[in-house]
This record gives sequence, structure tokens and C-alpha cells, in this order.
Amino acid sequence: MVQPQVPHKPPRSTCSRGFPVFLPRLMTFLRVAILVGGVFLAPLQAAPPTLSHLFPAGGQRGTKFTVTATGSFTWPVKIWAPGIEVTPQADSGKLDITIPADLPADRVWLRLFSAEGASASFPVQVGTLPEVVEKEPNNSPKTAQKLEGSSLLVNGVLEGADVDSFAVELQAGQTLVAAVEANTALGSPMDAMLQIVSPRGFVLAENNDDLQLDPRLAFTAPQAGIYIARLFAFPSTPGTNIAYAGGANFVYRLTLTTGPYITHALPLSAPLPAADPQAPPATIEVTGWNLPPQARVPLVKLGTDRLPFAEFDPIDDLRNVSVNEVGLAWVPGMAGSARIRLSPFTTIPELHPGGSEPAVVLKPSSLATGWLRKKGQVDFYKVPLTKGQACVFTVESRTLNLLVDPVLKLTDPTGTTVAEVDDTGPTQDCALAHTAAHDGDYTLSVRDRYAHFGERCVYRVTARLEQTDFELNLAADAVTVEPGKPAELVVKVVRRTGPEGALGPITVEIPSLPPGVTCPPVISEPTGPTAGEVKLSLTADGPAVAVPIRISGKTSQPAELQRFARTPARLGSTSEAVWLTVTEKAP
Repeated sequence: MVQPQVPHKPPRSTCSRGFPVFLPRLMTFLRVAILVGGVFLAPLQAAPPTLSHLFPAGGQRGTKFTVTATGSFTWPVKIWAPGIEVTPQADSGKLDITIPADLPADRVWLRLFSAEGASASFPVQVGTLPEVVEKEPNNSPKTAQKLEGSSLLVNGVLEGADVDSFAVELQAGQTLVAAVEANTALGSPMDAMLQIVSPRGFVLAENNDDLQLDPRLAFTAPQAGIYIARLFAFPSTPGTNIAYAGGANFVYRLTLTTGPYITHALPLSAPLPAADPQAPPATIEVTGWNLPPQARVPLVKLGTDRLPFAEFDPIDDLRNVSVNEVGLAWVPGMAGSARIRLSPFTTIPELHPGGSEPAVVLKPSSLATGWLRKKGQVDFYKVPLTKGQACVFTVESRTLNLLVDPVLKLTDPTGTTVAEVDDTGPTQDCALAHTAAHDGDYTLSVRDRYAHFGERCVYRVTARLEQTDFELNLAADAVTVEPGKPAELVVKVVRRTGPEGALGPITVEIPSLPPGVTCPPVISEPTGPTAGEVKLSLTADGPAVAVPIRISGKTSQPAELQRFARTPARLGSTSEAVWLTVTEKAP
């Protein structure tokens, strides 16, 4: 910056009050700057809170524990976390969390918010076992952290390319289940490696990718003694070098138990809960490790009425439908849990017997579960269709954290192959839409691409008739409105046409807006630019507010139908909750 030249030893003229004569001119300049630029008049506006991670990232049902929230925020901050009780401590970032003992959820979501906006929401995992926190140093078998008991969960963080080791005492023949929650469950940027080693460091068992990037294994002790569970990680996004990685956000939860551990349910779907409150509670068979044969546990809708905004399976290339809900199979005393699709379509409770004879009849619209028990096994289904019927077929396994890489093949009644599908979209699962050209039984076959088989080579197959429907999708799960400045919210519209006919106009709106906030409904017409996208314009002229809202879509053609917009998928699920912030009016 060029400095103005000042005459040497300027004469000291003063005003009547004795101030230098240039001071009134300076004050005039400042007043002009305030009026023109607003630099000095407008107060600095605080930024919305941000959240990078929580530690620990969860807790046991029926307990109270302290969590450290890391991010950028002015303390104390407000918290939105339905289903659990959260109280800020006096110390910045410290939260006291209490999880109800009977909470029917495997995780809840926590969001920080203030008058300026809100952070992204982060998961708080809900477990059943006692929990401890990792203690350093524990980098080697010699310095492994000794754990009291053989059924607990360790909360840890891999900082600075760390290696964490935990010593567990086992009896001969005991099976230790070791399971990591990190990238898949928490979004931690780590690709973990899990090993069971001897006290001298010899590797006895290992796994690196089970639940996508999260490892999990079961190890049976050949003899009594001390065994070490060892954990380290690489970056979840591969780089140019191969090296251990770590950081403050490499947060994990490690379950170590010789007790029962649930991996999944059989079948993988169930009917929607009965509307009758007097109906007996539903149960479902679960499988995993250290479980008794044909063990059954209660099955409930995820969250029941305890969570005002439910989680849903994403609606993506696999053509899930919005009427499906998520169920949870869990029981106190058992580690792990299983998510199950709750569907209004017919659910076939029996597993496919395996192979081609007899073929299972899969009448649209229905769901079935198959289990590949033998190498190279191919399962066959008969699907009765009428000429002109549009049907959607899906096979899911990898997106359910199971091990089948499915290949779907459809053959028409003449024996002609209609299509063979491997991967659909970014997933390893598959989907196929087909309009029948013949009357009769179509044959649907399912196999693993690599002929794999085993305990967790289980899949869910769906055959459903295409229905007239629509979906509303959002690019963000939060919107901030400044008084006097409209905020725009883009809503993507996906229209589906079934035998009922094409959809008419869809009215998209936000019901139950807070006082002082307005948002005129918009119409998505059947054709033209609004058929696939509309824009909501929110304005505010009232008090500051921070609340969750829903975005609704309604149509009356060809029949009355209402759907709610879904947020972007995150950690395998989506929601209808959109966070609305209306900031304070400028003074």
C-alpha cells in the first residue's frame, strides 16, 4: 500500500476543543466509510458450527458417557439428536450422552446447530456390550492393552500411523469374534486391517474387508492362553505410496466377544409391522457366530416411534421403493444386530432350497431370500407374467454387507435369454427392468460371479410390477435463510409410469413452516422443464429459528399419492429430515 506523503513538521492547528484540526476530517471520512461500505457498522457474523468427528463414536444402551466433539464452533452450542439425551458440559466440545436401555436403534444421528446454521449430522452408534476406551502405549504385543473380560467394545483412534493391540485371555475351543466399525459405519477415512496374533507376534488370523472396508473375523483358540487383537489402517482413498495411516479422525469401535454375535437375519425381508397394537410382537431368525441353532430375536421397526425421522434404504439404481421401511433385529446381551427390509409386498419366509429343482415361484410383487451353500450353485425362480406387464427384478447382497457378487439372468417362456446383468450402477448388486413380450413363466436365475458359497453368501431377490409412482430427491440436507434474501432449494423429481397411467401435476411444498417463513408451493408438470426438477424459494421475515422440516409432494392423477423428499444417501441410509435455519435480522 502506498503511504500518503505528510509535510515535515506540519503546523499544529487546533479546533476550539483543543483537538488536532485533522481529527474532524478523519471522523468525517469514517462516517462516510460506514455509510458507504458498511465495514465498521456491520458486526462480524459468526460462522455455522462444523463437526469433523466424535470420540467415542457411540456407547452402550442404558449408560451415560462423555463424548468429545471436534470441529469449529462457539461453545456452548445447541444439539439435535433425537432418541438420546445430550447435555453440553462447561468444557468446550464435551457432551454427556445418555442412551435409553430399550432404544430400538443401532445408531442415531447428532447435529450441532446455532443461530447461523448447522453442522453435518454424525452417527452415534448404539451397542449392547460394556465399553472401554483404548489406552496408549499399546503398539506391540508386549505392550498390548489387557482387557478385563471377554465380551466388550473398545473405542479407539489410530493417530499418526498407529498400531493398536489388545490382549484377551481365551480358553481352548473358545471362538473370539472381532469386528471393527470405522469407515462403513462411521465414515472414518480408514481402510482397517484386523489381525489375531500370538504374544510373540505370529499372525494367526486376519481380515481387511468384510463390511466393505471394515474388517471382521472369528477366531477359535487352539489352546488356552493370551491372544492379541491387533489393528492398523491404510487410507480409505488410495494414494501413491503404501504405508500405515492415521489421524485424529481415524476413529473406530472394536467389538471383542466370545459371546453371541449377530451378523444377519434369515430371511432378509419381512412384512410391514401390523397396525393392530394387540398383535403379537414379531420375531425373526438370526445367524452369526456363537449363536444357538435357529435363534430367534424380536423384530421391530427401526426407531419405532422414538425417532421422529426414520432412516430409509437409499432409492438408487437398484430401484428400491419409498414404501419400504427398515426393521431391526436385536436383543440385550447379544452383540451385533441385523437390519431387515420391511415391505408391503409378499415376503416368502422360506429360504430357496438351492439349485434348479424345484424352482421357487416368485409371483410379482414379492421378495425371497436365497443362500448359496455349494460351490457354483445357481438358484432358479419361476416368475409368471402376462404379456405387456412391466416388471423390475433386483438381487441385493453386497449392499447388505453380505458376500454374494450376484449375476442375474432372465429367460422368457420360449427359452430365449432376455438379459444377463452383473453390476448395476456403482454397486456390485444388480437390477433389471423388463416388459414381458409373452404370457407364461419367465425363469430368473441367480449365481455368484466367482462361484463363491458359504455362511454369508446370502442374497435378497425382488420381483415387483412397475407402478405409477414418483420420487423426490435433494442435493443437501440443510438450508439457511437470511431475512430479506430468498434461499433456493432444488428438488429432483423422478416419475415412474405403471399400468395405472402417467402421473399428473405434482405439488411440491413444505408443510408446517415456522412463523415468519414462507415458501410458495411449486408445480412439477408432467412435461417440460419442471417434470424433472423444481425449485423452492424460501423467504423469512420473522424471528430466528432452527428446526427440521419435511418436503412433501402430492398428486391426484391417476390417484391420490403423497411422497416426501429424501436427503442424499450417507453411510448406507437416507432420511426425510431437512434442517432449516433462519438467521437473525441484521441490526
